[in-house]
Amino acid sequence: MNLLRSHPKLLALNAALLAAIAVTTLTGSRPADAQTAAPKPGEPGARLRGEYTMIAGKFQGGTASVIYIIDAANQDLVAINWDRSNNRPNPLGHRSLLDDARYLTKPR
Repeated sequence: MNLLRSHPKLLALNAALLAAIAVTTLTGSRPADAQTAAPKPGEPGARLRGEYTMIAGKFQGGTASVIYIIDAANQDLVAINWDRSNNRPNPLGHRSLLDDARYLTKPR
């Protein structure tokens, strides 16, 4: 009984926390959603899990080395080089290989 008299604020805090847990549990609130569900494969905007290949090389008009990253599953290509002055990667460009293939196979 001495504990109840010596720490009334702690007892009130515990009672408030217990009440908050009870209200949250009894109201049946749904879990938080941070993002909408990802589209299923085949739906517009859907992306497959990537299958990546990295290739080192050079680009036209430059002397710096470049890393080309190809995502074979989604048919994308990204070119990146390293910015030594800021010590971070520098994206150079992105290409959709699907769009390129459609353009090349378009009837003329």
